[in-house]
Amino acid sequence: MSEKRSRRLGTGGVVGLVVCVAALAVGGWFVYGAYEIRQDSRAEITEACEGLVDPDAVMRFGGGGRKVDSTGTGGQVCVLRRAVTFEGQEEMAEYFSLKVVASKDAEPGESRFDLGIRSVEVTAKCADPVKAAGVTSLRVTAVREGDLATRGEPGALAALAREAALRAAAKAGCETTLPAAPTT
Repeated sequence: MSEKRSRRLGTGGVVGLVVCVAALAVGGWFVYGAYEIRQDSRAEITEACEGLVDPDAVMRFGGGGRKVDSTGTGGQVCVLRRAVTFEGQEEMAEYFSLKVVASKDAEPGESRFDLGIRSVEVTAKCADPVKAAGVTSLRVTAVREGDLATRGEPGALAALAREAALRAAAKAGCETTLPAAPTT
């Protein structure tokens, strides 16, 4: 015959089990909340910037951030803000903007990058303006905004501008080639 054994948790064991379950639930909620914020931010970037930049690259730009939203464009394709903490308070600060201008005027020269202190301008020449509905070139300007203007990996802003220029050109039907993005 076999003996049945039962093991009972004492009061301390029950409390410990409840604390562990609660900690797992709270931790799961925070992970889910962070995931949800990131997904919302990715969707906001994609919509605001018309799909011209990779949302993950934009979120990493300037040191990363948990939450990103957009403001009125004022002539730009998008103006993005990120959550920053100032004196213990979270606030939204502008950190990135993108502007695209299509030209139907013939401009001499090749596709190129023009680097500024806070900006990168990419000129993408169209190989066949007829296929591009008469567009001869696109000028894409990416700008570091606000206090985050001096942060970021070298070349990150140029890479974002290059990607936006290639995607804008594809949308316009403009076949173009661009040099590699400067890394400085």
